[in-house]
Amino acid sequence: MLMATSQSTPKRPVGVTIIAIVAAAGGLLSLFGGASRLAGMGTGPIGLAYIVIIFGILGLALGAGFFTGARWAWMAGITIYIISIGLGIAEIIYGGQVGFVGGIIRTLAGIIIPVYLMRPRPKSFFGKASSAAKT
Repeated sequence: MLMATSQSTPKRPVGVTIIAIVAAAGGLLSLFGGASRLAGMGTGPIGLAYIVIIFGILGLALGAGFFTGARWAWMAGITIYIISIGLGIAEIIYGGQVGFVGGIIRTLAGIIIPVYLMRPRPKSFFGKASSAAKT
């Protein structure tokens, strides 16, 4: 018979599941967008395509970290999404038609996701606050 431990892993909030999916999907789309520009099928600066690819890789890693509740994902997510606001603005200005849409999505995610991650339940899930927080 297994004994239950007094310190259990908090249940993943639905919002964290949603941002895990958004991060992974955004990562895949960023990889595709950057690669298509490098292949000559898109417009915009080549340097921006490389940066978008780097953010695509980070998005995939964050998606996995958010989904599993990795402690590093909380701070990395806040930091990367805040930095991504600048990339989103650059995509809006220089990224052509596809970059414009992606830039709007990236900028909105860069605002919404860090704000959400600062709420008590996500913080608790990532081990950053007491588990008594239930909002």
